[in-house]
Amino acid sequence: MKQIALPLYAPDDCSFSDIVSHPGIANPIQMLLATFLSELNESVPAFLHGPSGSGKTLILKALQGFLTSEKVKHRSKSIFVPVTNNAHGSPTLESVVGMNHEQLTQYGAVLIDDVDKVSGIDSKHLWNIWNKLLTTGAHLVCSSSVGPDRIFSDDPHLRSRMISGLSVELLPPDDTARILILDRMATKRGIRLTHDVISYLLSRKSRNLKRLEEILKILDRVSMEDRRRVTLRLVKQIEAEGII
Repeated sequence: MKQIALPLYAPDDCSFSDIVSHPGIANPIQMLLATFLSELNESVPAFLHGPSGSGKTLILKALQGFLTSEKVKHRSKSIFVPVTNNAHGSPTLESVVGMNHEQLTQYGAVLIDDVDKVSGIDSKHLWNIWNKLLTTGAHLVCSSSVGPDRIFSDDPHLRSRMISGLSVELLPPDDTARILILDRMATKRGIRLTHDVISYLLSRKSRNLKRLEEILKILDRVSMEDRRRVTLRLVKQIEAEGII
């Protein structure tokens, strides 16, 4: 009899203590936090960019948790906007545009993930959000797989806005840090990974951390349903079945 896997893990709960510091992100995180902790009234927009697996989404979610706990500028609210390739636009971006000034002043930041996927009507939404936040003092933090000078080539005004802020480049972890990150992700899910499992996943499955996180979710589900520990034998079994 299979055991039903209950959704007891909250993947969106994140703090900077969950992030394995390595040379590719240590200084960028310090720069970002310094910007938010500055006593200056001006809110400098920030732009995080780096390849897939460099930690952009994780840092944005950790920043959201930081804002909630620290109440930067006495505002604990923030909005996390994941952008997708949707021909009809992003409902979350549209909802932010629809907020009036009084509503927006309650927020300390708007965090937009994968801003390089913004197109069409979302470009207009982003422009309007930027202008609105200038009047409220809230921060705008965007992430992208490429630098701000390489997006919105058809909209020079929006691109100039993106370039005007703090641009922070993230670099992927080396192999040592990648092992620590994979172990940290597994521990947070309540999974104990042995060294042989970690080595196999990194050498045979993927080095991309987002893909590895997806594999961990599958391993967690299968181990719960079958009531088995995550071992190399289990990994190879579900691999042979085409599950991962």
